[in-house]
Amino acid sequence: MTPELERAVKRYNLWFGSYKKSGDMVKVQVWLTINNGQIEFLTPDNSYKVKRIRTNPRVICYIGSRDGPAIPGSAEVVMGRDAIWRAYRAYWKIHPLVMAVIGLLIRRRIQTHKQVLVRVRPGEPNPLASVTDPVL
Repeated sequence: MTPELERAVKRYNLWFGSYKKSGDMVKVQVWLTINNGQIEFLTPDNSYKVKRIRTNPRVICYIGSRDGPAIPGSAEVVMGRDAIWRAYRAYWKIHPLVMAVIGLLIRRRIQTHKQVLVRVRPGEPNPLASVTDPVL
């Protein structure tokens, strides 16, 4: 991993770029976690991000800032409880003050199956290969 990418990852922010049916890219800021070289974040199951991924899994992740290092990849929607709870615990570790405010809402959405995990598999060569951050 390059020093620039390493600094960007430590910001734990990501601009997630997915594509509309028209081909236009939409960038949305989300919190970032990395698990075994794959980018992950939580989102409501009815979000436009999820709808766009189901239409076209091709995405670009801009790490750290809107114009940060770009990592193209393929996204999938994961509904497995273990993966979702892992990301939830990671959010508590990297954003404890904000999670003290919104954590209960996210927890309720997980418990009622209205929260999903988006997992992005970076293209090859994977610049995040074997990285897990934060380590739980």
